[in-house]
Amino acid sequence: MKKKIAAFANGWSDEYLIEALKGVQKGAEERDVDVYLFVNYSSANKQDENVQGEVNILNLANLEDYDGVLLFGNTLNNAGELTTLSERIKKLDKPAVCLEYEVDGIDCVCTDNYSGMYELCEHLIVEHHVRKIAWVSGISGNKENEERFRAVSECMQNHGLSEEDRYTLNGDWSFYVVQDKLGEWLETYGLPEAFVCANDVMAMGVMTYLINHGYNLPKDVIVTGFDNLKSTGTFVPALTTVERKWTERSYDAFSHLIDLIDGSPKAGVQSFPSYLLARESCGCKISDDMKRAQMSSINKVYTVPIERTLFDWHLSGLDEATTEQFTLEDIHEGLERFFKGGISQYEGETFCICLDEGFVDSIYETGDPRCLGYSEYMHVLYAKRDGKHMPYQKINTSYIFPVFSDPEEKGNLYLIAPIHSSGTVIGYGVFKNYPKVLETTFLYSWLRHLRIGLMRGRQNIRMELINQKLREISLMDELTGLLNRMGYEKKGIPMLEETRKAKKNSLMMVVDINKMKMINDRYGHLQGDLAIRLVAKAIKESIPDTWCGIRYGGDEFVLIGENVYVDDGSLLKKQLISAVERLSQEFMIPFELSISVGSVSIDPSENISLDEYFRRADNAMYEMKKKNHAERRD
Repeated sequence: MKKKIAAFANGWSDEYLIEALKGVQKGAEERDVDVYLFVNYSSANKQDENVQGEVNILNLANLEDYDGVLLFGNTLNNAGELTTLSERIKKLDKPAVCLEYEVDGIDCVCTDNYSGMYELCEHLIVEHHVRKIAWVSGISGNKENEERFRAVSECMQNHGLSEEDRYTLNGDWSFYVVQDKLGEWLETYGLPEAFVCANDVMAMGVMTYLINHGYNLPKDVIVTGFDNLKSTGTFVPALTTVERKWTERSYDAFSHLIDLIDGSPKAGVQSFPSYLLARESCGCKISDDMKRAQMSSINKVYTVPIERTLFDWHLSGLDEATTEQFTLEDIHEGLERFFKGGISQYEGETFCICLDEGFVDSIYETGDPRCLGYSEYMHVLYAKRDGKHMPYQKINTSYIFPVFSDPEEKGNLYLIAPIHSSGTVIGYGVFKNYPKVLETTFLYSWLRHLRIGLMRGRQNIRMELINQKLREISLMDELTGLLNRMGYEKKGIPMLEETRKAKKNSLMMVVDINKMKMINDRYGHLQGDLAIRLVAKAIKESIPDTWCGIRYGGDEFVLIGENVYVDDGSLLKKQLISAVERLSQEFMIPFELSISVGSVSIDPSENISLDEYFRRADNAMYEMKKKNHAERRD
């Protein structure tokens, strides 16, 4: 049986994940293992109301269903995900490997953060004669950040530089945080000789700010990073950074995890060296290949806005497909139309959108949406398999994905991300063998647009249901629960017309309560209302479900429907009279209750108006009423 691996990561580290997943996919194909990657977009901002909705994706994976767990540990520290997952892994004693982050009791495959950063710092001091260094820090307490800082501190100390030559700017790993803080920091400390940043993202934030404010890099100041993101080679100037070989490390980690599953002993921490990539931002030269890559990136000044416009059009189309509908089936059809004419480069050829059953129930006000965990079942609102559209269906949540892999496929990667509105669980999206969806945080934008569209779609459906109820109420008689006079016009007549078009015989019956005025005068209107309700109850019990029962006015009723009695209505008439007599006895009413009934058969071959049929049924009812009155006088 094919092995299943549960993997966990934070999607903000998109470049890292895309490169690391290359190694995971290679290992999965070689070992024929399916990988389920659960991605969240939680932030380090504890006030962010979306954090709960994001990390809830951890609850979707029942670790007992998987053979092992792979943690992209260096990405899982924003909202305590790593702590939560490691506790669950240890409790189940599940084979697990953590990438780039040491966790007690779990094997770790990581890059030595110290060696590459020490080599970089020494390069700046020895080759470029840097003395005054600004350390741009990641999140305080992060182990990777601490190791890189230790390398800078010890390198400076070993080369005779003191702490007075080092300044610190807290950047929280963020491009935007650095840009927000840098101006005020420069006013306080002045320009250093070099900014040594704990990651590439912050380094590019520093470079962007400095270039926009007229500084010449690296002539005025050197900037370096760590990670070797793809974009650092096309940045101008190309960023000096530290290489970590993400693809190789993730392949090593995956291979070690499979070995653990197969019974190999734990290995503890396996650390591999990182190393310096000296480039233009520190004053070194770059290769001709990198120069060509820079030129290609510069030339995208024209194509990027076009690509962005196409991307925005795609997301707008996704909005329209989900918001302008009034049932879930409508939304399914809207998504199907959209993806038939859409661009598959964004989602790939096999993906799905699943709605939590609690969310679906909340649409129809039969339950409340969940805030934690997921329901037992998922509604597959939309699914595409190898470019082909699949029907709306419901699956057990444990399946995760409604599209089962072909037995001939060697190892698949399923990328799963939550769809939520703050703390309200909506569902999740799944993408098969398409890590490209992570690029440039496309997936995050896609999920946000889908979330907004689905919440608006939910509102539309609920409003439509409310309007439908109001329309139904407007057609209903409050006292009896039968249709009212408007209901006769809006439902009864159209039903008869459809029956005639289908060339089927129909029956129309008129029912009237005998001596209704006497009941009201002698026993009061409350007893009169009871008489009307009892007759209405008899009608509901007697007529077929497909028929319309109408309180036409006062104590007069109209019954219409397809003639399933193969007579002129005599059988139904007897049933009605008998039901009224029985209910009179059951309720022990103080007055005599009886009805007169007239009926007429409607032949679709006859060119007679429905008004005329009504007149004939009404006349037949009055004939019976006269006969009843005459018999009582006798």
